[in-house]
Amino acid sequence: MARARMADVLRKQIIVSARASLSSAALHKAAADACRANRDELIASGRASSTFRTAVDGRVGADEESVNLDGGIVRYVFSYLAQAVAFALQYCQTHSPVRSGAYRDSWAVRVNGEWWTRPVATIQPGSTVEIVNTMPYARKIDTGGQITSVPPGIVEAARQAAMKKYPTLKITRKFLSLSDGRDARGERLPYILKAQGIESGLTFSKKSGFERLRKPRRSNRKDRQAGQVMTYPALVLTEPSNG
Repeated sequence: MARARMADVLRKQIIVSARASLSSAALHKAAADACRANRDELIASGRASSTFRTAVDGRVGADEESVNLDGGIVRYVFSYLAQAVAFALQYCQTHSPVRSGAYRDSWAVRVNGEWWTRPVATIQPGSTVEIVNTMPYARKIDTGGQITSVPPGIVEAARQAAMKKYPTLKITRKFLSLSDGRDARGERLPYILKAQGIESGLTFSKKSGFERLRKPRRSNRKDRQAGQVMTYPALVLTEPSNG
């Protein structure tokens, strides 16, 4: 089944209908086993994620055996959030310029506004996840203000790749204001601009690479003045939390 149609599959309702008189434990177990078998078949075929939540007659987390046999509904809400975060994080790392390795190693994950140090696979469905590079020159690299061995726009490229692979998620690029944490060098976040920012005068194209349109010059933008707090380009991933 095409990935574009996955939203329909993920919200598929497994409906069990029977006469009201069919209420024995054996019948409840048979209905529950049928639901789980249907779910496991979707997972084994690759059409659904192995991360999911169960809702039985609207009760999130209830056992399948508790379904009402007279028109009850067992719903599995599959989550691709953790898989998408792992994919996007790896994409950012493998497409990073590598000189000292500090930039590549400074990609970090925040979940619901908190730094995430546990395995990415344990991120819960319905979370808001941010992937951000914490180095002070991350904005220059991402916007093309610094010549590197790779094209600018790493965050946007990761967004497009992740959206193609996980179309049921909402994935956006934004500039984050960080108020805590440390970068790969151990320096405190956020970075405070020490001098007036410089407009590089650079441009980039796939055909010609980096080219200089004009000489560098001081920027008059308010957010590039000495003492201003740097904002960081980041990828933000969210998904519907239907239950």
